[in-house]
Amino acid sequence: MTHARSLYWIPGIVLAAVMLAGAPLAHADESSLTKTYSAGDTLGRGLANVFLGFIEVPRNIHNTTTEESLLVGWTVGLGKGVGYTVLRFLVGVYETVTFPFPLPDDFVPVYQPEYVWQAPGPRYK
Repeated sequence: MTHARSLYWIPGIVLAAVMLAGAPLAHADESSLTKTYSAGDTLGRGLANVFLGFIEVPRNIHNTTTEESLLVGWTVGLGKGVGYTVLRFLVGVYETVTFPFPLPDDFVPVYQPEYVWQAPGPRYK
C-alpha cells in the first residue's frame, strides 16, 4: 500500500466524527433556548461547517428558483449559495481552531443556524 492510499480513510473518519457530534442535536428540543454548549459542540459545529457548508449552494438555487424563477435561481440563488458557503466555511475554520477556548462566551454558536442542515430547505407550495 502506498503512502497516498493509506490517507484515503481520513475524510471518512472526519465525516463520521462530525455526524456523531451533531447527532444529539438532531433529537434536541428546539424550544429549549437554555442549551449549554461545550468545546466538543464547538468542534463538531466547526468541522460540519467546513466539510458540509457546500450544501448551501443547491439549497439556495432550489429555494430561489421555487420562489422566483429558473433564471433568478441559477444567478441570484447561485450567488447566495456561494456566499453562504464561504461564510459557513470561514465560521467553521474559526470554530475548529478556537474550540478549546470559550469564544464567544460559553461556546455559543457564532452563526445561526448552527448546522447547514438546520437551515430552511426546499419550500413547496
